[in-house]
Amino acid sequence: MGDLLTFELHVDADVIANDVPSQRVLELVITAPPVMNPAKRLPLNLGLVIDRSGSMSGEKFEYVKQAAIHVLDFLQDGDRAAIVAYDTEVTLVSESKFVTMENRATLKAAIKSMRIGSSTNLSGGWLLGCQEVAKGLSEGGVNRVLLLTDGLANVGITDLEELGMHAAQLLMRGVSTTSFGVGEGFNEYLLEHMANQGGGKFYYIESPQRIPFIFQQEFQDLLAITAKNIEVELEIPTGVAAQVLGNWRNENNNNVLHIWLGDLPASQKREVYVKLLTPPAIGQDRLTMTAKLVAKDESDGLIRQQSEVNFRYVTQHEVQATPLRQDLMERYITVDMADKSTEALKLERAGEREKAARLIEMNVIASAPFMTKESSQDYQQLSERMRRGMEEQERKSRHQEEYTRKQRRG
Repeated sequence: MGDLLTFELHVDADVIANDVPSQRVLELVITAPPVMNPAKRLPLNLGLVIDRSGSMSGEKFEYVKQAAIHVLDFLQDGDRAAIVAYDTEVTLVSESKFVTMENRATLKAAIKSMRIGSSTNLSGGWLLGCQEVAKGLSEGGVNRVLLLTDGLANVGITDLEELGMHAAQLLMRGVSTTSFGVGEGFNEYLLEHMANQGGGKFYYIESPQRIPFIFQQEFQDLLAITAKNIEVELEIPTGVAAQVLGNWRNENNNNVLHIWLGDLPASQKREVYVKLLTPPAIGQDRLTMTAKLVAKDESDGLIRQQSEVNFRYVTQHEVQATPLRQDLMERYITVDMADKSTEALKLERAGEREKAARLIEMNVIASAPFMTKESSQDYQQLSERMRRGMEEQERKSRHQEEYTRKQRRG
């Protein structure tokens, strides 16, 4: 099946200057294999971690319980589920167990019995959920924690970087994290960071009524995964600087850039962009960059792919005269603008409205040759809204839009 996964490298232009530094854009394109046996799917090992703090009271909590019960209805024999609820205290509502007919009824009853509490020990609930998933770790399946919250983490570990570090470490052990933020009170940057580092996805749920729909969306993706634990190793020649766009988890280790891309559902495509700065090299003809991809298929077999790209050294004048690949640059600019917009949203939230608006405007001008008229107008309107000041729901909705764009998630 590994042969059915495709891995390609593309560049905006294949020339670099031999007398001055050159900036290039590298595009990594990964397409997951199709489903080989529709009658059989990967076993799921899930941890449902649910915020029961005081702010969740009312219809939010009822919709969450409804969504959790709905997830159980989709699980089959051979799947596992654990349920954790947290407020100030963390409660193991149900330890990880196989979802037999009898256990399904027990799990549903446990969900229905959950009650509202006080503060938000997000880290404690999440880590206990991860621990339960790890207990029943399925080597050939999907092991994921679904973390839902509507508030700020104010008990236990609250630091974004520390929680992200734990998410990355857990992913290396085989446990991934998807996060769901409900309403207006949570920290979207924290939940996105945990999902990025943890190999899962981040969802903003603007209204309680959408909770079951969003849960089902994540669940359908889990059922369709055909490429797991995707990691790309990009060899970086000495002197070349590389920057990964889109907030994908990455690390440069001895001139090898590791990029972790989580899982991919059947036949879905993922496009990742790396901005390169190459040094001058008088007397050289060519610069080659090689990338290796490693993943697991739906039978837990190892997938290995390799691709390379070659740059030709020419004069600065020839570089400037070479047209850029328009379609690639349009896709790249979509991600680059989304990164910049996420940064601007942080500034606007901090009260630096003019600075946020100018950041958007400057990048619209710089990106104009590769932006559609509609996109340009949209970002101009965003800069104007930032100058006036944005409402919380508007910020979060826009953050979700940019998250989807920058990670090229459909």
